[in-house]
Amino acid sequence: MDTERTVEAIQHYVLSPGETVEKTWTAPNWVSLRTRHYGYRATPADWAVAGQDWVSDAVRVVASGQPVFVTHGLLFPVQGEPLHLNEPEVMAELGRRVGAGLSPLAYAELIGELYSTRRIDRPVVHPFAATEGTPAGWLVREADHFARVMVAPDAPAVAPPAFEQGIGGEWTLTFFSHNYYFVSEIVTAVDVYAWTVTGGPDRPAAWERKPLAERLPLPV
Repeated sequence: MDTERTVEAIQHYVLSPGETVEKTWTAPNWVSLRTRHYGYRATPADWAVAGQDWVSDAVRVVASGQPVFVTHGLLFPVQGEPLHLNEPEVMAELGRRVGAGLSPLAYAELIGELYSTRRIDRPVVHPFAATEGTPAGWLVREADHFARVMVAPDAPAVAPPAFEQGIGGEWTLTFFSHNYYFVSEIVTAVDVYAWTVTGGPDRPAAWERKPLAERLPLPV
């Protein structure tokens, strides 16, 4: 991970206007920044997009301000400026690569983590995580996800991601995602979403999201 470039990107894209860094710590595989109110920790992300040949680094940044944890995604292309994936316009533009240098599953994975939060209609989306080490959202990869990965007995039926591409390169990607959060000190819950994403090489991606379940309690 290019720690110097990561620090610059956090300062430029992630910090709020007027927020200044008071202290910085760096190591080969992580970066930590401290401002007056928040701590920021950046580590290499295990997203599938990190394996694309046009990507230099994929970085997950978690902003911590107890009890709030917000996840940001940064992509560093081999050529070009960093991409702040929490900006819907940036994520939509990234959709131009689907089927042409970016696998549909990798794209769904990014949306599933960074956009599985209730408000996604803002210039910058802020997905909240339950803890610093917990993903802000999950892509549902298998139909039995809620029986194996995140046990939720009353979860709606889900299916693996599906991708269809036309002769002209236009495509439709459907999938399910969910978040995970605390309702109280001891009660956790998930919201479940169904996604339909469309795009093509000549236009940015567009998406529709349908809530299937809200505040679905998980077993204690």
